[in-house]
Amino acid sequence: LAQLAVVFAALVHDVEHTGVPNARLAVENPVLARRYTNKSLAEQNSAHVAWDMLMDPAFLNLRQCMFSSTLNRDRFRKMLINVLIATDIADRERVSKEKVRWQKAFKDLDTWKDEWKGKSDEDLSKIDVSAKATCVLEQIVLASDVAHTMQHWLTFVKWNERLYRELWAAYKSGRAQNDPTIGWYESQIGFYDGYIIPLATKLKECGVFGNAGDEYLGNALSNKQEWIEKGRAISARFDETIKFAEA
Repeated sequence: LAQLAVVFAALVHDVEHTGVPNARLAVENPVLARRYTNKSLAEQNSAHVAWDMLMDPAFLNLRQCMFSSTLNRDRFRKMLINVLIATDIADRERVSKEKVRWQKAFKDLDTWKDEWKGKSDEDLSKIDVSAKATCVLEQIVLASDVAHTMQHWLTFVKWNERLYRELWAAYKSGRAQNDPTIGWYESQIGFYDGYIIPLATKLKECGVFGNAGDEYLGNALSNKQEWIEKGRAISARFDETIKFAEA
């Protein structure tokens, strides 16, 4: 059920996203701000919209396959909301708590093999991994939110350009105070250093993803290096074909 919730969350986490951060969304939609008490507006709204759609009578058969009971349905909904809220990386308080949870859950990472070695399936089933599981589920959805940064270089550039277009459109229409295209080259390097590479490192170190964890981190490091080498020219092309082309 948890795996299904994560997959579902990855599919719907930006439903009805309007292309602006939560601070701006609160100004534009005060009703939404009051509904969610100014906390993770876009993320909670995505959960609300997606859940309403899933509850449509047309999806009755799907729900019967997904949930064996009302208890499972309610548990699924709670997990969905929690992991979607985790994608609000602008909420510093939430991000700080997430880091503490991770450090607490994985403080014994180096001794895992010794702790689990030689144990029977029955003994392994008695080890409480709930805190670790919660943290890993959050990281999976966080990764889905920025998956292009850990994929092939051309995939990263494709979606980086689309992000540039989205943020520029918001600024041009008066929905953002600062021009996000200024310092675009430098900001991408900072994003890799401050967020993407630490996230990819967690995915690797937790051991859940096997060789794929190495691939995520390897792609992140490789994309950052390639951006350092080619990013200025790419940023200039974005300026020419998007920003100045509309002047």
